[in-house]
Amino acid sequence: MSYQIEQMITTLSNKVLRLQNVKSDNDYSGGGWYEDISYAMFLYGDFTFKYVVETFRSISGGGLSMPYQNREEHFGNWKITYENFTTYITFTFEDYSQQKYETQNLGTGLQKMGEHTWNRYLIT
Repeated sequence: MSYQIEQMITTLSNKVLRLQNVKSDNDYSGGGWYEDISYAMFLYGDFTFKYVVETFRSISGGGLSMPYQNREEHFGNWKITYENFTTYITFTFEDYSQQKYETQNLGTGLQKMGEHTWNRYLIT
C-alpha cells in the first residue's frame, strides 16, 4: 500500500465530513423561500460509511407558509486509491452503485472531496 493511501486512510478513518448548502431569496417583500441542505459522510475505520442528507425548505407568501423537511440515510463501503499522482475516494453504496471523487487533505479540519471543501471532524 502506498504512503499516500495510508496517509489518507489515517486522515479519514473514524471521521465525519460535513457540508452545508443554504440558499434563500433576497426579496424582503413579505414572501419568499429558504433552503438548507446538510450533508454528512461518516467514514468508519472498518471502511463502511453512513451518508446522511437532511433537507429543510420553506416557501411563504400571502400569509401562508409551506415547510418541508426530509432525512435520507445511505450506507456502503469506502476505499482510497492513488492514480496518476492523485488521491481518490470511492464510495460503493448498498445498491452497488459507485461514486468516485478526487480528495485532498487541506489542513486541520478541511477535506476537499470533488469540487467542494468539507469540514472534517472526529466521530464522537
